[in-house]
Amino acid sequence: MQRANIPSTFLLRGGYLFPAAVIPAPYNFTRENKVRGENHGREHPKSERQWRTHQTRRTGTLQKFKWGGCRNSSIELLRIIAMFMILMHHFIVHNGYDVLKLPLGPERIFFQLVMQGGGKVGVVIFFSISAWFFLDREQTVKSNLKRVWIMERELLFWSLILLAFYLIFDRADLGMKLMVKSVMPLSMGLWWYATAYAIFLALLPFLSKGLKALGREYHLALAAMVLVIWGLTSFIPKTLGNSTLTGVFGFVYLFILISAYKWYMKPFTTKQTWLMIGFGLSFFLLYTCVSISLSLLGHNIGIFIVGDWKLPVIMVGFGMFLLFDRVTFHSRIINRIAQSAFAVYLITDYAASKKLLWARLFNLKNLYQQPLAILQIFGILLAIYAACTLLDFVRQALFAITIDRRRGHWFELLWDRVSKLKRSRLNPPLDDSANTR
Repeated sequence: MQRANIPSTFLLRGGYLFPAAVIPAPYNFTRENKVRGENHGREHPKSERQWRTHQTRRTGTLQKFKWGGCRNSSIELLRIIAMFMILMHHFIVHNGYDVLKLPLGPERIFFQLVMQGGGKVGVVIFFSISAWFFLDREQTVKSNLKRVWIMERELLFWSLILLAFYLIFDRADLGMKLMVKSVMPLSMGLWWYATAYAIFLALLPFLSKGLKALGREYHLALAAMVLVIWGLTSFIPKTLGNSTLTGVFGFVYLFILISAYKWYMKPFTTKQTWLMIGFGLSFFLLYTCVSISLSLLGHNIGIFIVGDWKLPVIMVGFGMFLLFDRVTFHSRIINRIAQSAFAVYLITDYAASKKLLWARLFNLKNLYQQPLAILQIFGILLAIYAACTLLDFVRQALFAITIDRRRGHWFELLWDRVSKLKRSRLNPPLDDSANTR
């Protein structure tokens, strides 16, 4: 049978006629198209850093369904370690017995250097984790205010729960000022880190765009300038580097340094990272020797260099982050525990909790006299960490069946309402007389 003439606008497939527009053209599997196809139509990453970021995102997407989340558990494990370091710090600085009253010896040096100093390193690590991943995506006013909104819900939950608990069981540790702060925890600075972090999030879109607008040369010059102003002077007591970096300004300082490194500098090798950590620790040991010498002369003072945002503290904290960032693995258990790290801080650093835990229940004067005191203290802190984590699991379960069913929905409604009001004010409707004219 002679085949019928088929118009060019139709194609024959499997015995059926289809319009030519429906049948896709054969794909040209050249190397360029393969590369572009693997990257979902985007340009192939050119630099090593871009390729590493692309591979991390791609791996995270592939692992999301297998592991229940795409976060690198190495970083989440570091988050847990950082919060435990902060908990150790609080045990020393908020304790009812001053560590400087202990007799000079290995235990006191350990308390001052490792436990008290480690907390400052933990703060650097905890913030560096957030700042590092903020740099991977565009920051907007809406997205950051939404983060503040969601964080405020957790702050308000724990402040009211803790307020109710101490009103019922331990009213002696409550004051009127603390009760008022518990109703407005974020705006009244009930927890310094939460308030400073919320301010930083509000400023982040403008800060990020401003730093990008500076370009490579001026951004690196700015990083060098702040290192001279606040980094080098942090080695000398009673100088500029020891008085101006408080609250959100410390976050801005660290963000300038981290963004300069990630955007414009060649990544440190593992050896260079270990050297940076080693230099920081060497200053810790140097100032510890100075503190011991002064104590022997009758001047009991702390280890100066382990204060807020000191350069050696940043070197050790950021160096630890870089080391953990080089390792990738996924664990549901670690990621689950890390979600409650912030709650450990909120529960234990509540003003009444500090009095109950560190002044009355676990006073250093009593624990210091026990055999294997350091191991006992570590066990107590681990038990407190575990208890706070379990309590936050309950909070997460309550949120999951209530306000997290439509997470951020009320913020979206409020944002849309404010946006409509703003547009109506900027573009008022014309009245009838104006239309007539």
